[in-house]
Amino acid sequence: MITRLRSAFLVVLPVLVMPDLAYAHMPLNGIDSFYNGVLHPALVPAHLLLLVAVGLLFGQQGPNENKVAIVAFLLSIVLGLVSTGFSADSNFEVVQLTGATIIGLLVAANLRLPVYWCAIAGALTGLVIGLDSAQETLFGRDKMVALFGSGVGSYLLMLYPMGFTDHFNNKPWQKIGVRIIASWLAASSFLVLSLSLSSVKT
Repeated sequence: MITRLRSAFLVVLPVLVMPDLAYAHMPLNGIDSFYNGVLHPALVPAHLLLLVAVGLLFGQQGPNENKVAIVAFLLSIVLGLVSTGFSADSNFEVVQLTGATIIGLLVAANLRLPVYWCAIAGALTGLVIGLDSAQETLFGRDKMVALFGSGVGSYLLMLYPMGFTDHFNNKPWQKIGVRIIASWLAASSFLVLSLSLSSVKT
């Protein structure tokens, strides 16, 4: 048994240490560009954390009160995606994780924010998500289709947490559950941010 494990280890080890290109935003093989774009925000931790945090914020404040913030999010993500389509790739991971941490803490604190603060949060979120949505190995038409898909996926990832929070925003114990989720999200964002900053320093 030990001999077999050693043999398997010797076979697997060269594959594990074999150098290869590493991409932060690499499309999945086997699906088209649109669905790669739709899945992209869910597969990038910084995008996922920030979008869920903003969705929780909008839902906690009330979607009817945040119509301006939702419109600001949509307009800014379109602006960011269009800019990404005609520019070089950018990296806003630190900004996104910082934003997710701050917004998660605001939701956990159950603060009622003025409408314009929510609109600013939505606009900044949409912009940095849009500017950071390029996938390195896609070009031309495939890149544009993937960016459109990223816009759709980002909107859905913001919309579902918002609807969830609004639905569970009637009773005190439900609000506590939302605040606990937001605190976990803020802690996760802070941990990933710490790891990112430590890797940059080393």
